[in-house]
Amino acid sequence: MKMVFLAYLHGYGGAERQIILLANAMSEKGHDVTLISICDGNMCYALGRGVKYRHLPDRRKNVLRIITRYIDIKKQLEELRPDITVSFWFQSAYLTAAMPKSITGKVVYSERGDPGDREYGGLMGLIRKLALPRIDAFAFQSKAAQGYFNKSVRRRSAVIPNPVFVGTEDFTKVCRRRKAIVTVGRLHPQKNQRLLINAFALIADRFPEYTLEIYGSGELENSLKRQISSLGLTDRAFLMGTSDRVHELMRGAELFVLSSDYEGLPNTLMEAMAMRLPCVSTDCRPGGARELIDDGRDGIIVPVNDCQKLAAAVAELLDDGRRREEFGVIAAAKMKRFAPSRIYNKWNAFFIKTARRSD
Repeated sequence: MKMVFLAYLHGYGGAERQIILLANAMSEKGHDVTLISICDGNMCYALGRGVKYRHLPDRRKNVLRIITRYIDIKKQLEELRPDITVSFWFQSAYLTAAMPKSITGKVVYSERGDPGDREYGGLMGLIRKLALPRIDAFAFQSKAAQGYFNKSVRRRSAVIPNPVFVGTEDFTKVCRRRKAIVTVGRLHPQKNQRLLINAFALIADRFPEYTLEIYGSGELENSLKRQISSLGLTDRAFLMGTSDRVHELMRGAELFVLSSDYEGLPNTLMEAMAMRLPCVSTDCRPGGARELIDDGRDGIIVPVNDCQKLAAAVAELLDDGRRREEFGVIAAAKMKRFAPSRIYNKWNAFFIKTARRSD
């Protein structure tokens, strides 16, 4: 099968990583795969040897940018004539949905965030309403995201979570943990590291031996540095930047915290659980974290943007080493169902079914 994946490769993002991994996996299964990067081409993850790569840099920086993107994508698809065109970003999904099926093949859109986000109000909401009937199939990371849409969309959809690549013996056996609380994610309002820093400030004096490590880079770096300084935490809370060794760096910590306002199915939370890290997460929209964590049994869920409850949950686990260990063991066992071979077999079956389906 000939497949085209459309990507916006801005850097070390979850969607960027997952679409590249999926393209690699489909190539390994024998499909003819091309990855087309739109606007940016910041390839931070390894592309498989069998995956062909094309980059479409923006030719315009003004209001004509969307039009030129449409023209450039259409030209590539006219040349390639794929059986399936896959998007993880809504913009490329609605652009390809507006093109003739004779050049796009079946159009597949995988929702990676919160389908109820306010960005889908106004004009974007109208565009989505018009585009959805022309999208042939949908992939959701969680049942909660799938449930947001009407029956017509759900009939054309599948729930396929992300694979978890960590959890081997190298990562699950930690002889000695360091007194650190860790989080991983872009320094972006969505991830709400500001909430985590404020929560840590509430309990820092009670746990003077603990530090907070924030892995990631992004637009809020300077703002978060100022926040840390204003709270007197410069020797306790650290912006660690990005690293290709992040799993190795985080696995020896005592606790992982996800403070996001919304997520699809949080990759970093899944990876932390697979590494036997006890986890605290906000109940981020549309509900992916709650599908991973059984609150009180293998982790703790707290309301979004509730500093007091987040601080209380972190303190509760820092006070109870036995409970932290129990959470980690149960969580790691649960993550085995997200083994890459199982997940990519689901994707492969989904693509084959979609390509064969008659309209």
